[in-house]
Amino acid sequence: MLMKIKINRKFQNFIFFFSIFLALGSCSSDTPSSTKEKEIKPVATTSLPAETTENPTSEVEVKSPKKNKPAPLGRGKARLKMQDDLYNAHQKLMTQMESTGKLSEAEVVKYAKDSELYMSVYGDSLAAEYAFNAADLYRGIGDYKRALDMWLLVYKAYDRDHPKAPHALFQCAFAYDTVLDRKDLAKTLYSSFLAKYPDHHLAKDVQLSLKNIDKSPEDLIKEFQKKNQN
Repeated sequence: MLMKIKINRKFQNFIFFFSIFLALGSCSSDTPSSTKEKEIKPVATTSLPAETTENPTSEVEVKSPKKNKPAPLGRGKARLKMQDDLYNAHQKLMTQMESTGKLSEAEVVKYAKDSELYMSVYGDSLAAEYAFNAADLYRGIGDYKRALDMWLLVYKAYDRDHPKAPHALFQCAFAYDTVLDRKDLAKTLYSSFLAKYPDHHLAKDVQLSLKNIDKSPEDLIKEFQKKNQN
């Protein structure tokens, strides 16, 4: 209980500062993909270290406006039906979140499993969108262990082949940094991001995160206040 309270307070302070410096809107699951359909080999979900099994907090909300339905991929009826089902399930969850402020854990888990199944069968560009959506939904119910699994799945499966891949890697690092308090893993992932995507528009945010990663939230707030006074 003391650990959870400590993490919640630190997380709240940290988000106050980072809400000023980081523009994370582009990491939303609603960013449309401009990539062409690309087939990949089925990929199994990547397991994370045992330290991530603790569920720290469910305070992070998942709110996103409805987006246009993506163009269908393929011609098979079963494939198109899965696309429709996943799209409708995600829209239902977004509506649920906006109207009640909560998400059904059972429906989130089902959506995530269906997205993994779709990826393992078809592995196209829409699969990355579905898996990234699943990660955001897991984050919405406070299950960062599974959210990290899904982000890593997107990153490792698509690497440079889909715009969601660098966002997924960034989200992993940011979660370790600000929520799970695993600065060692966050530093490794931030550094990997800069090495792999040095020209990405999130690179500046990553550099700033690395610069401030060992500073306490109080120190960061003081630096911000001092900067504004000058």
